[in-house]
Amino acid sequence: MRPRSSPGARRTALACALALAAAATVDCTSLLGIDGPYRAAADAGDVDDSPAEATVEPDGSGEAGDAADAGADTVEPPDAAGDGPAGSGQVTAVVAGRFYTCALLSGGTARCWGQNVDGEFGNGTVTSSAVPVAAMGAGLASLWPGPGDTCAVLQDGGGECAGQGGSGQLGDGVVDADSPVPVAASALPSAPLAFAVGVHFACAIVATGDVYCFGGGSLGQLGDGALADSATPVKVDLGGAHAKAISALWQHACALTTTGTVYCWGDDSSGQLGNGVAADGGVAAPVQVMLGGPATEIAAGAAHSCAIVGTGSNNGVWCWGLNTDGELGDGTGVSSPTPVQVAGIQGVAGLTAGNSHTCVGLAYGGGVACWGAGGSGQLGNGDTKNALSPVDVSMIGGAPASLAAGGFHTCALVASPNVLCWGADDFGQLGNDDPLDQQQSAPVPVKW
Repeated sequence: MRPRSSPGARRTALACALALAAAATVDCTSLLGIDGPYRAAADAGDVDDSPAEATVEPDGSGEAGDAADAGADTVEPPDAAGDGPAGSGQVTAVVAGRFYTCALLSGGTARCWGQNVDGEFGNGTVTSSAVPVAAMGAGLASLWPGPGDTCAVLQDGGGECAGQGGSGQLGDGVVDADSPVPVAASALPSAPLAFAVGVHFACAIVATGDVYCFGGGSLGQLGDGALADSATPVKVDLGGAHAKAISALWQHACALTTTGTVYCWGDDSSGQLGNGVAADGGVAAPVQVMLGGPATEIAAGAAHSCAIVGTGSNNGVWCWGLNTDGELGDGTGVSSPTPVQVAGIQGVAGLTAGNSHTCVGLAYGGGVACWGAGGSGQLGNGDTKNALSPVDVSMIGGAPASLAAGGFHTCALVASPNVLCWGADDFGQLGNDDPLDQQQSAPVPVKW
């Protein structure tokens, strides 16, 4: 955790930035509140065991839903980003991996920023960037980042993944070397509708509504009843139900069926599968989450999970699993293997979970609310304290068009091309071209 620099250190910060830009040897860590020596994002190193969150919908939304349908106005802050990527179309969605963020554009292309040490940008390089750069080629219909991989659904019906491949998680049926160029997910039995990417594994909803998973499975992450890896996609047994959304982050995954039932599988050491027990060693077959009604959206954190239950202005959020940092948002800090209701919010449009925090768009009241771990500023309320119940994000007055949580940061699309991000920036994942990679506890605009 790195506290933000104090006002009295700003002149020193500028001097440090200039010195670092000139490749001078300086030590600014004590003055700027940086843990350890400064390093550029491109030199950040390997994070093979890092989580990343993605909530997926077959229509490619994976975001905060349609704010216009809820009657909420989007508020553009005074410092909103500039004109966006010229000639590339409007920003239609923002999505996040653990240490990076991507924007999907209406022209079928994407821009990503942050960590790229494993080729997760899919642009042929392993060069990280603190500003948006082209990613994953063209013809993209939807985009699903993970901790070290990015998968995409293509407009022609195909699918592809880029990044880490050492556990067979690229979807081509073999154990690959890491690939900085997209690899066709050719081993799937039919066209993918959506992906979810965890640590060393991924899952896809295919055209039949079935879920297939591939990659590392030692904790049951593949959901086929076996505690084993498989580069060949294996079918998750949902008892004949069809999935409409799926989410993965760390070592577990959850699927939302067309009837509103939620099933989870994989690591259950903190009760994140939501069936009333916490089981060490992993659960290799899906178990039903004990919700009191049909769910409409789901999101998996590192050791917690959440769902929106109900519809319209009366809906609410229920979470289960680890709660030591306030991940469940019920005001207690007590972990629970069964769902508990998040305190004080309803009428939400969109749900996203990071490593240990969760955020929602507020469709009727307007704005964004977050809860859980706040040490990197990922709650966006101007503070770095944990929050056991929801707090409002600064500067956002209307429900965002798209909302995405990375491991320790969060981003929102408020009005194309205005993407705001807050939280950790140690790999440039906020996209604001900060040479010091300082965390931000309130939203800052992405620099196009």
